[in-house]
Amino acid sequence: MLRIRSIFCFVLVLSACISCHKNDDSTYFNGEIRTIEDNIEDVKKITLKVVPLDGANFGWLSTYDSLMFFLNPKLTDRFYNIFNIDTGKEIGTFGNKGGGPEEVSTFGPIFQFFKEGDELKTLLFAPNEEKLFVWNITQSIRQSTTIMDRIIPYTWRAENDGAPYLLMFLLNENTLIAELQSFPLSDEEATLPIYQKRTFDTNKLLESYSSYKKSIKNSEASILPESFFYSNDAFKPDRTKVVQAMVNLPQLNILDVETGQTVGYRMKGGPDFTIFEGTGEIKKYYTRVQADDNYIYTLYWGKERWKHFEVPYMNIIHVYDWYGNLVQKIETDRGIDQMWIDPTRNRLYVTSPKVDDIFYLDLDSIWD
Repeated sequence: MLRIRSIFCFVLVLSACISCHKNDDSTYFNGEIRTIEDNIEDVKKITLKVVPLDGANFGWLSTYDSLMFFLNPKLTDRFYNIFNIDTGKEIGTFGNKGGGPEEVSTFGPIFQFFKEGDELKTLLFAPNEEKLFVWNITQSIRQSTTIMDRIIPYTWRAENDGAPYLLMFLLNENTLIAELQSFPLSDEEATLPIYQKRTFDTNKLLESYSSYKKSIKNSEASILPESFFYSNDAFKPDRTKVVQAMVNLPQLNILDVETGQTVGYRMKGGPDFTIFEGTGEIKKYYTRVQADDNYIYTLYWGKERWKHFEVPYMNIIHVYDWYGNLVQKIETDRGIDQMWIDPTRNRLYVTSPKVDDIFYLDLDSIWD
């Protein structure tokens, strides 16, 4: 009888521990969390190819077919310069700095290209002026001047309690998806990152999505509270899903923008949300992400945070499908800083720390 009671007590304690672990996830996460199994033993080793560019290429990288864009802080009176990938020549500089009608003090990066007819376009958000611009890239190149098809007032300050839009994706001609970044409320607490579905023309809020239920209060953590749930995000080109590659947990969150449901995929054996409640060292995991309609490409670190002036050597890419399965690991011959996928040529373009060259990976080659 004593043995039976001991076993019964052990089962109760074990059940309570399991319940506590599940409760930690359900307390903070607004969806199901599934375990990612890492069954890949062979890492695909890749030699990156150089993209020769003749000019001052620097800054946030984006590409579409033969065009390569840089949000370049070194330019004096423009924001962007564009290069022809095939020739390496600079096409021109665009996006006017200043205080005039079509000038702004700062532009956000490019996150998405789209076409209207035969013309290539993108959205540019100017947070200080609270304006959204539709940049006609095709006509700008053709006329050698910046052509903005539309300028739309896009107020965020009063409604969003100080949290600016971090990135924007055009969902359809009438709707866009915007992310509000986490914003500090005090030394120990911050707002949650939230996605919003908004009207394109009138900036009306239609729906909000959040992967998280509540913030975590902890002023003793090794990172700031606004960084707890920080992620690098990418939009599925068919415009149905968003992936959030979490920086401080080994976890991908996939948001279905049609249903509003989120599923988290966490690496087996990795920490959960309670890591932010303590004072222990918090590691860095997914530091970059890009996606096409078939796969998600994440730059993986999985080590302790680097010091402020260190340049970490990150050259491992984890490839997932949109069902959260880890399907490939890639090791490149150079460290990677930025990444950008061009689905028209099926290439992953990257920058590498301490060099000015741009490199690319032929994505077809990783499945050979």
